[in-house]
Amino acid sequence: MAESPTEPLNPPAEVPAKTETPAQRRARLLRQGGKVFLASLGCWVMGSMFTFPSVVATDLLHSNTTIYGTPISFGNSLDMLGSLVQLGSLPGAWAVAGLAVVLGRRYSMMISGSVAFLAWLGVGLSPSSVGVLVSRAVSGMAMGGLTVVVNIYAIELADPDVRGMMGMMLNLGIMAGQLVTVSVGYDTRYFVVALVDALIPAIFFLALIWLPESPSFLVLKGRDEEARKVIRQLRGEHINVNEEIQNYRAMNEGREGRSMWRGLVQPRVLKNLGIVSMLFVIVFFSGFFIVNANASRMFKAAGSTIDANLAAIIINIVQLIGGFIGFLFADKLGRKGLLYTGLSLMFISLTGLATYVGLTESDSGDGFSEKLTDDLLGNANATLSTSAFPNEQTDDLIDSSVVPKHGWIPLACLIVCQFGAAFGVNAIPFILSTEYFPTWIRAQASGICFSVYTAASFSALQLYTPMREGLTQAGLYGFYACVSAVGIPFTYFFITETSGQQVG
Repeated sequence: MAESPTEPLNPPAEVPAKTETPAQRRARLLRQGGKVFLASLGCWVMGSMFTFPSVVATDLLHSNTTIYGTPISFGNSLDMLGSLVQLGSLPGAWAVAGLAVVLGRRYSMMISGSVAFLAWLGVGLSPSSVGVLVSRAVSGMAMGGLTVVVNIYAIELADPDVRGMMGMMLNLGIMAGQLVTVSVGYDTRYFVVALVDALIPAIFFLALIWLPESPSFLVLKGRDEEARKVIRQLRGEHINVNEEIQNYRAMNEGREGRSMWRGLVQPRVLKNLGIVSMLFVIVFFSGFFIVNANASRMFKAAGSTIDANLAAIIINIVQLIGGFIGFLFADKLGRKGLLYTGLSLMFISLTGLATYVGLTESDSGDGFSEKLTDDLLGNANATLSTSAFPNEQTDDLIDSSVVPKHGWIPLACLIVCQFGAAFGVNAIPFILSTEYFPTWIRAQASGICFSVYTAASFSALQLYTPMREGLTQAGLYGFYACVSAVGIPFTYFFITETSGQQVG
């Protein structure tokens, strides 16, 4: 039997004063889920930031004015709408990781939410492109902080046997936030979208006023009376509170007399950091991030006549459905089960796409021409969902008659690939980056994992063009399929199942 990554102490259970009935448990978990849902609004904030560059790029093709009616132009800096968010996320993540240890999870989320609100106001009300870009960098700081602290908070609130489901709720929040932005931006100016998106962190901040602090954080800070109230609220009146508090302390034993950084270099912690970091690399080089960045244009190249903005909405809906099904099965299949299923779907779909593109990349004109494929995906160095094609190139893509005879094949492969990613592949590394570490070093360990996440996503995008030129488009899809395949044995041999296990 695999040991827990945090090695919890399991003292002999005492007979609880009360027994929780199934009806009471359902009601309690519903309340607990409501708390995690309110916290997941922070993920809605993050999701809304991801897809905003696509809205701006499409909007500026039709009207290049600000909220004040003055002209605005980004020139060659349009891609920075996304890259500055990634750049700002690293200092944001490390700053909030430190705050989460000192101030707690709840106040750290409040600070991050406030920064996100001000950043959205800056984007919507700025009279110049420079102001918009600076605001996007500030947005990145908020996103980095929220990525670290919201995941930690949700994991620490949830019961062990529903923690996977609660973690997947955060994944749903990101997809919902993406859908909000692309839906509002379907036929709306970019500054209106920004001001609407500003409502999400405002609601998030207000929701945090009524949410409790993490019980494990309270225990480690010696605030036992507050911890008792929160534990009873989350776990029910039947729980043995003293045993719960003792378990929290036991899973963080060894911290006395040690600095946080010495805790991070313990052999077991280093091993877990390496495993989670490698999983992030595998996930991002499995291609879903590249596919997501070009989904709407790939939709059109597959022979679809659907409007590009509507196509982006459809892709986000598919991902939302995949995330919801993963949410339902998270604790039944476990972390490893979600990875096995999602990576298998990605491997099959990407193999099919590589085969199809390889067969149609010819001079016969029967499918993708090399030039059309290059035009279609040559902008993959842009950040998530960024569209930076000039007007004439966009028109060429839209009007091109060089489309596959069997356009449904790449379309089906694309949908299956993104469904598999949303089913759990893109969420599990974030869940494990919190579950694998004890409370006293969890924020810093998650910050390190987030840094690897940022480096992996950036590298996957930056290496796209040289890899495509060296491998051809079909070869690149084949590479992504192989990485997805490698993820399956990696999951079997290195990932420790944490479903149902207590984390301190």
